[in-house]
Amino acid sequence: MVLPRVAGASVRAAVMASLVAAPQLALGAAAPDGAQLVTLFALMAALFTFSEYASAAPSLVEFRDAPPYNRMKVVALFAMLLLAALMLRGEGDRATLSLLLRALSDRLGALLDFPGSPVRLAVLALAPEAAESALRPLRAAAAATLAVGVSTVVAFATMMHLRGWLERQDFNVWINLPQFDPTAGGDVVDRLQRVALANLALGILLPFLLPLLAGALGIGAVTEPATLVWMVTAWAFVPASFAMRALALLRVAHRIAIARAAGPAEAEDGSVWQAA
Repeated sequence: MVLPRVAGASVRAAVMASLVAAPQLALGAAAPDGAQLVTLFALMAALFTFSEYASAAPSLVEFRDAPPYNRMKVVALFAMLLLAALMLRGEGDRATLSLLLRALSDRLGALLDFPGSPVRLAVLALAPEAAESALRPLRAAAAATLAVGVSTVVAFATMMHLRGWLERQDFNVWINLPQFDPTAGGDVVDRLQRVALANLALGILLPFLLPLLAGALGIGAVTEPATLVWMVTAWAFVPASFAMRALALLRVAHRIAIARAAGPAEAEDGSVWQAA
């Protein structure tokens, strides 16, 4: 089992390195210092991913052996980065697909840009004094990434319901939840539900709170396109990740409760139900 695990870890490491480099490649040429920094971050992401997936048990990555949780997150992150880069790279790209995506994102941005909306808050936090011509691509990028984030959460919830995620597969709590100790005290179902609700609240509130935090810290008037791409993507991806984690933890708590009601005969050796 070691060689297949190492091979899979190598593929995932390459994917993560490509993901980190993708925005800079989509934006075009960069300064030598910027290219070196991107290369360094890509190598760091690849090494971290390889170490997490090549080891018998991860130290940080959750739901490692519960696909497609992490796969959906990576696809969503990749889509957010490319869309944000496409919106912010300027008008030089005249390809039909690029023009279509810009038009749709621009219309979506105009629709979501109303007083108090997360898109309006994000645009004002990142470009508080920019002209309308500079606000339009940023607004389009914020709207596109937010739409991808919401769509990913909805798709994950739909997949859980239709495919019965975690209902017909082995699930080891020690591997898939390395930061959660089921023996720390208190009822494990109640703890999982509390953590899930806290994550859900963060998923809902962070699109509003992150721009306010950026304003309070004086993070504004960003002009570097690559930095804007990552900031807009983080603004949309982090809340979506919290929301997905909340749904996943609620499903784990639900399965534990069902296994308890069914009795110990239903729990398999090494499964989350026995470990809980």
